[in-house]
Amino acid sequence: MAAFHGKRGAATFSGLTWEITSFSVNATADTAEATIMNSTTVTSATHWKDYLPGFKDWTATAEVLEPATGVGMAALGSESTLTLETTDGVAYSGTAICNGIGVADEANDVGRASLSFQGTAQLTGA
Repeated sequence: MAAFHGKRGAATFSGLTWEITSFSVNATADTAEATIMNSTTVTSATHWKDYLPGFKDWTATAEVLEPATGVGMAALGSESTLTLETTDGVAYSGTAICNGIGVADEANDVGRASLSFQGTAQLTGA
């Protein structure tokens, strides 16, 4: 099995580009239980619940280096295409709302920021 190394990546959103130190994407799908109580089809050997697929959802977070011009607080609350990618070709993209920005600056380190996003449309990617 081939693997990729997560070095050198970028996050782009609403005309902004950040150098990332890490990112995560979490996609989920709802399921609805569809089990019926029908004694003619359920036997003692087949007491399995039945489920149907539901709506899909995704969120993403990115840890980034804060640019000298600032992290871009204007992105907060806006909706745009988010792309998270590495130089090894792994990329995830979809329309999202930036729903969180946290900034941390220390005297002996570069500025860092945490960004969070809520997907509003289909997620594409690896």
